[in-house]
Amino acid sequence: MTTSELETALNCYQEALSNLKESKSPQVKEVLEIFNARDAVQAAWSQCNHVSTTDQQQLVELDALLKSKAGQITKVIDLAEYRNSFQPPAAAWWWRLETEAPPHLWDRWDWLWRGLTVGSWTVNLSLLVDIVPRFLSAGTGVAGVAVVAFPSILTLLQARSELTQAGKEGFEKLLNRLRIPKHYHEEAKFASTLLLCAVLALLFSNKPAFSDWYNRQGVKKYNQGQLAGAEADYLQALALDPDNVNAHYNLGSLYEDLQQFDKAKSQYQFAVKGNLIKAENNLARLWILENKPELATPLLWKSLQETENQPLRIRYNLMKNFGWALLQQQQLDQAESILTGAIALATTPEGLEQITTRASAHCLLAQVYEQQTRNSEALEQWQTCSELGSIVNPDQPKWLVLAYKALKKAGKL
Repeated sequence: MTTSELETALNCYQEALSNLKESKSPQVKEVLEIFNARDAVQAAWSQCNHVSTTDQQQLVELDALLKSKAGQITKVIDLAEYRNSFQPPAAAWWWRLETEAPPHLWDRWDWLWRGLTVGSWTVNLSLLVDIVPRFLSAGTGVAGVAVVAFPSILTLLQARSELTQAGKEGFEKLLNRLRIPKHYHEEAKFASTLLLCAVLALLFSNKPAFSDWYNRQGVKKYNQGQLAGAEADYLQALALDPDNVNAHYNLGSLYEDLQQFDKAKSQYQFAVKGNLIKAENNLARLWILENKPELATPLLWKSLQETENQPLRIRYNLMKNFGWALLQQQQLDQAESILTGAIALATTPEGLEQITTRASAHCLLAQVYEQQTRNSEALEQWQTCSELGSIVNPDQPKWLVLAYKALKKAGKL
């Protein structure tokens, strides 16, 4: 190639740059014309055997002018996209002009934003590692999947954008399409990480609320007879909040219905730690059924001191069970006093309306009177026990049998 051809290429390059010099906001077409002209200069230069010092000086000046316009050019064109299409040689620095753009004032803080982004990303992964197993521990229910899927996908996409070259380039393209200036890209990355961190922190801090929701769903299923589904929901509630005393109590009641008494006691014991009186009552009853009244009496006595604001039926059940435990320990006078109080409570208008197990206290008081050899009073209580009792109540069938035998022996049947 001749020197004249190189000079012609240089002149075309100079003319294309002059158009850029006059334009405050260059068009993509103008930029491409400059790069094509620079490609032509490079091609002519490589084919020329001798290059004059004048041409050398001119090229240096023109390249310096192009580099000085790097900031303007990179604002209007995504050079990475063109490089992917054209695959220019590594020596063609003008196709990588963003590296020549002078650093923006905000760029001096990029190291800080990168550090904060990495720190926030680490926090996000830690939160996700904690949240996902809790939501999915009792099975991949629709609700659990829906809650964790969105932040999980975002976190994985963010990890890809940080750890892979393709991910980084893809995120850069997204920021460019959103017309976010390049000098704000690191800040934008940090903001997106921080936003995701806020979403995950919100999920993390609301685990008790989600736990309550699962507990309510379990109660609904339990009332509908869906015991397996109720158990799964209660377990899910406890996975999210191990201190959810209501879920422990409900799960204990379910296990008690299934005759899994050891599991029931374990759940009631957790609920007792949260001072749930109805759990204390149920746990005490299980101790009584195992003939361990010495474990039941302190629990029932403590609960009775705290029943001022409790529903009347709970107070009745506590007194009935306390009298039962005292009867097993042969503390007959105390048992009589407590059971008489329970009966008085159950015969009030409010008690008649709320309490469906009124027979129990009469059945137990009959046994107290029998051991005190107060036979006529015992028969009266056995009569009431027989009239009010029901085989549906798990405690009463055996007492109804005793009532039948006592009444038959006395000729009352």
